[in-house]
Amino acid sequence: MPIVTLPDGSEKTFDAPLTVMQFAESIGPGLAKACVAGKIDGVPVDAADLIDHDAEVSILTARDEEGLDIIRHSCAHLIGHAVKQLYPEAKMAIGPVIDDGFYYDIDFGESVTPEDLERIESRMKALIDHDYDVIRDYVDRDQAMLEFLHRDEPYKQEIIREIPEGETIRLYRHEEYVDMCRGPHVPNTRHLKAFKLTKLAGAYWHGDASKPMLTRIYGTAWGDKKALNAYLKRLEEAEKRDHRKLAKKMDLFHLQEEAPGMVFWHPNGWILYQALEQYMRRVQIENGYQEIKTPLWWTSRCGRNPATGDITAT
Repeated sequence: MPIVTLPDGSEKTFDAPLTVMQFAESIGPGLAKACVAGKIDGVPVDAADLIDHDAEVSILTARDEEGLDIIRHSCAHLIGHAVKQLYPEAKMAIGPVIDDGFYYDIDFGESVTPEDLERIESRMKALIDHDYDVIRDYVDRDQAMLEFLHRDEPYKQEIIREIPEGETIRLYRHEEYVDMCRGPHVPNTRHLKAFKLTKLAGAYWHGDASKPMLTRIYGTAWGDKKALNAYLKRLEEAEKRDHRKLAKKMDLFHLQEEAPGMVFWHPNGWILYQALEQYMRRVQIENGYQEIKTPLWWTSRCGRNPATGDITAT
């Protein structure tokens, strides 16, 4: 008879072990509908995981940062589901969460275009409309290897070889598609509706230039469409202020292949640079700093406070 302690300190006693989702249902249907995962004694777990001992339990929803990360990670898996339907010969690598989003590295064996990105996003939306449950299985390393040998997924096989023997592996089944992950993941695709694929990039497997170049598909996901649209609006505004676009439009500077990362200032840009430099110099002097100069590999100018000896890069 597990005794479950809620985040507010209250307790509920149950006659038998129950899943995190069943626990959410015992509190109310609204919480159960919003539940994307849970935490048992501080450890994030799937909604299907069992509470079989006295424990502190909380329910994660899209309102929680951890819940939002779970939604984003599940969207990465959804990319895999869509890609394998559209490009059956593609080989899946890894799909982690990043700030405000997620990505998946995939070996398509050919170049991928923005039109392909649109196709993948459309298929993801169609799959979400299936409203299917995401099923989690626990398997050992040998079973996982057999699964991905059968599916001809060499990158997954490589990952499995790096997992110590005896460890349990989680497989997540999106209908006919299977992926491998520590989890947790959403219990159903209905939680993934507020997403957008944003861009394509290239990435070497394991960051090693001697290994295959993979296609990286980036995306973002949020708890609802309102939050998604607000984020996309912020991206749009930031794009308008891209320093590279402004430099070209206002004839401020240019870059050259012969000196990567080094700025070649034009007259318009150099006027702005000098104005900022003079402002920073004035503020430093007003605050008791003395100016020094260090090598270019660190920074072109620093201020030193005579009282403390602190050096501040400017």
